[in-house]
Amino acid sequence: MSVKISKWARVRVVLVGLGLLVGALVVCGRFLQLQLVQGEELRERAEQEVWKSFPVQPVRGTILDCKGMELAVSTGVQSVVAHPPHITNPGYLSRELAPILGMEAEELMKTLTRARPFVYVQRHLTPEKEEAFRAWQARQEERRRKKLAGGKRSDEEWIYLLPEGRRLYPQQSLAGVVLGFCNIDEHGIEGLEHQFDTYLYGRGKKVVKLVDAQRRIVINEEKAWDPEVMGHNLVLSLDHTIQYIAEKELERGVSRWQAAGGMVLVGRPRTGEILAMAQYPFIDPNHYQEYREDQRRNRIITDAMEPGSTFKVFIAAAALDAHVVKPTDRFHCENGVYHLGGKEVIHDCHPYGVLTVQQIIQKSSNIGAAKIAGKLGGARLDYYLRAFGFGSPTGILFPGESAGFLKNFQKVRSPLDRATCAFGQGVSVTPLQLWMALSAIGNRGILMEPRLVKEVVDANGRKVKEYPPRVKRRVLSEATASQMLAIMEMVTREGGTARGMAPPGFTAAGKTGTAQKLVGRAYSHNKFNSLFMGLTPAQGPVLAILVIIDEPKGAVYGGVVAAPIFREIAAQTLRVLGYYPENPNPPVLANLSALPAQVGRQAEEGEVKEKKGDAGCKPEGAGNRGSLLQGESLQVEAAVGTAEHKTGGQWSMIKGEMKVMPDLRGLTIREALDVLHRAGLRCHFEGSGRAVAQEPVPGQPLGRGGYCAVRFEAQR
Repeated sequence: MSVKISKWARVRVVLVGLGLLVGALVVCGRFLQLQLVQGEELRERAEQEVWKSFPVQPVRGTILDCKGMELAVSTGVQSVVAHPPHITNPGYLSRELAPILGMEAEELMKTLTRARPFVYVQRHLTPEKEEAFRAWQARQEERRRKKLAGGKRSDEEWIYLLPEGRRLYPQQSLAGVVLGFCNIDEHGIEGLEHQFDTYLYGRGKKVVKLVDAQRRIVINEEKAWDPEVMGHNLVLSLDHTIQYIAEKELERGVSRWQAAGGMVLVGRPRTGEILAMAQYPFIDPNHYQEYREDQRRNRIITDAMEPGSTFKVFIAAAALDAHVVKPTDRFHCENGVYHLGGKEVIHDCHPYGVLTVQQIIQKSSNIGAAKIAGKLGGARLDYYLRAFGFGSPTGILFPGESAGFLKNFQKVRSPLDRATCAFGQGVSVTPLQLWMALSAIGNRGILMEPRLVKEVVDANGRKVKEYPPRVKRRVLSEATASQMLAIMEMVTREGGTARGMAPPGFTAAGKTGTAQKLVGRAYSHNKFNSLFMGLTPAQGPVLAILVIIDEPKGAVYGGVVAAPIFREIAAQTLRVLGYYPENPNPPVLANLSALPAQVGRQAEEGEVKEKKGDAGCKPEGAGNRGSLLQGESLQVEAAVGTAEHKTGGQWSMIKGEMKVMPDLRGLTIREALDVLHRAGLRCHFEGSGRAVAQEPVPGQPLGRGGYCAVRFEAQR
């Protein structure tokens, strides 16, 4: 039986088919429109909605010493930030977060209601605060899930943690004024941090992350420091061990003489490398806000002072090089009183008759130095002093360097000005200039550029910039430099103003100085700078050291106050660098350990000789004390060299020489460093606190120039 479809049914089928066809055509057309016509635009809009860019903060580079020890580093910290315009109930958030962040609720309320799109609520959270804030965030998230709230973001989501970098100085006050410090945004504002800020401060970038409808990050690939945002690293010429030695001995000397402060420079004269730059009082850059501006300033570079009798060395060197005098030429020193004119008088502390050029330096005669300057003449005097670098910046890579003050002696008419310049009055120099000029004498007459930074390297260890040793000019002939070393060596020998102040087992060429400080427009009668500058060994020096003690009490002469500090620093530094005397057991140690009373008498005799020979007259009101740092430090050295340590393990000593490795366990870093340095051992320390392990082990036989590694841990 055939089924006949009515005409109306066929019409409906056709209409449905046409409808489906039209719908299909519309869908296909829309599809083609979205894919081909608007496809690229729509894909970009979609990606903009789900992929958002986020900034990655730059990371500051590391500052290292010449051996790779980290002196300044950046570490990751968290800061709390907020978007005030999106917060509808700031009062609630303030009450919730105030106890967590350790803030007052009213103070937090003001921050959250500022008319700014973005604010920092609290920078650089402590680990405890960060943990508490994350716990609060977790509680808020749990509440939102229970309420099943969606769409609109809650207030809690507009206040969150933002990762940042924080500058830390793991060695605390070590070389603090040299390193400088950074502000909270990690921009250098003082010292090397400021000078090399463009190298150290990294470059930020943006990364794209997937977010949900509420703009929360779906995938967050947290990782360690990104090399692309890390700043370059700075490698210094400083040696952290030698820096520690310089700071330790400087602090000891300042404390001994109850001084207002002090400065020490240690370096290699042949390359201009600065191995230690110490200034007391020390500063800890981690807490730089706690120090006055003058304490944060590196006075070795930024401040000028009168050099006192140390300046006589450069006057004599200039006269010898110009061939206007010879070391054996004799000058009458007028028995201590020299009249230049009606009221112009120069005095010596001790009445000297005829002295040779060598004796003038050895005994530090003002009158003799003035007469040498007179023979040199104004033009040559001016030429040589400027050739030594006085009156102009040294070119060191450090902010705020002072040029000092030097008159134009070619135009100066007054003979008194030239005469007083000969013993360091009427001229001002920075300690760095003085050290560089001294180094030129120790470098065969060649002046080098001071070198505090060796190189800049990137995060992958590739060199970005290098600062090799650089010659500035020749100041003296090699023969003159050699003559001056021989003359200056007599200062530390019998009859000199720093008798016995060479490091044990070595020779030293040096010069003492005692400079009256200017107070207003007049010289003070009770405020002095005590100076000693020296090169060791005297022939072929490997170290140039300058010591300045500011306003010592009880004694003011450089040979008494500053020279013993030089001797201690030189002796320990030479051992660190691997230099040892031919006689490993200098007799002074054995003698002093047996005769402590005699040491005091020797110190008193040394002070009397110093008072007779150093620059300038004995100041009014200056005290006379007999037991000086010279005797005191030698007694300490003798005691350390012969005692048995209380923590166990006898030291096998033969005439003061250590034969077996001592037991260092339980000692502090300072105590262990003293023991190893005095034993002539090189050392490597790890950690902090007290010694817990060492290599070689206690009791192992030792040879000269040995090496010891010590690990320290904090006591709990």
